[in-house]
Amino acid sequence: MDGHTDPYKVFIDVLAHRHAGAQRQALTGESIAAYTELNHLLGRTKGTLARTVWLDCADELDRCVNLYRSAWTRFASVVGDDYPNGADTAPSPELGPETTRAFQEAADGLRAALAVLRREARLLGCESWVR
Repeated sequence: MDGHTDPYKVFIDVLAHRHAGAQRQALTGESIAAYTELNHLLGRTKGTLARTVWLDCADELDRCVNLYRSAWTRFASVVGDDYPNGADTAPSPELGPETTRAFQEAADGLRAALAVLRREARLLGCESWVR
């Protein structure tokens, strides 16, 4: 996956992978929700929100998506998902927790940026679809 891969494609890859694991799939669900709302609010507030706040939130969104994407790319390149055609490899004891930590950091970063953007957008009278 390159740096321009649609994040939703990566999210779907994680949810569909037989060795992704329940915790990584749950963090993926949290990331999908936060990413979608954050992206929506960034679109609605572009040009109206303080430039530094908007750029900080957009940068954090990019950082978190890149962190998530790179952790998943590493995981998926090592852990096959080609069952029943032969390449069905469970994650190593190191790789699974490392990926989970990266997913947690990404989800936490997205939620933190979303909290800032919600607060700042509200000051402008711009509500998100989630309260």
